[in-house]
Amino acid sequence: MNLILCGLPKCGKTTIGKILAAQLKWTFLDTDEMIESAYKKEFGNVLSCRQIYLTKGELYFRELEKQQVLALQNRRRSVIATGGGVFHLRENSEMLKNLGTLIYLKVPLKEIWNRISCAEIPPFLGQHEPEKAFYKLSEKRLPLYEAAAHVIIEAHNLNKEEMTAAILNHEEFQYGK
Repeated sequence: MNLILCGLPKCGKTTIGKILAAQLKWTFLDTDEMIESAYKKEFGNVLSCRQIYLTKGELYFRELEKQQVLALQNRRRSVIATGGGVFHLRENSEMLKNLGTLIYLKVPLKEIWNRISCAEIPPFLGQHEPEKAFYKLSEKRLPLYEAAAHVIIEAHNLNKEEMTAAILNHEEFQYGK
């Protein structure tokens, strides 16, 4: 059994994932951190996912991401935070769905945009009209999350503790424990 968290960037996957892993005494894994580690192993230098995406391009980045999803296949008792775009490849979606309970953390788009705009704009949004690009990207990604998810957590107005409790108390998790 694993818990796999998905959703748009800045929806809380890493934060909630770490809390869940600590409460369950499971391993926490973040596919973005795995990508960065794999890149370092291959090239010897440290780059963030943002930098990898910018310097190597989306095709390279998505292939490296797919390799990390493949590396997860024998994991058990793990909470896994996925990158926001991992579901662009149907193969990733199927592998993750079969790995455990896939949970979509659904946060209102305006709230996510506010979080993104307070930080450095991700490269996949571009520098010209990033807000417009965000909403366009969301239109493409949200159906992918909804189709893949076993559980959808409506996270609007929930704090970290409430989100964690909503996941742990969900019947899908109770059944799979």
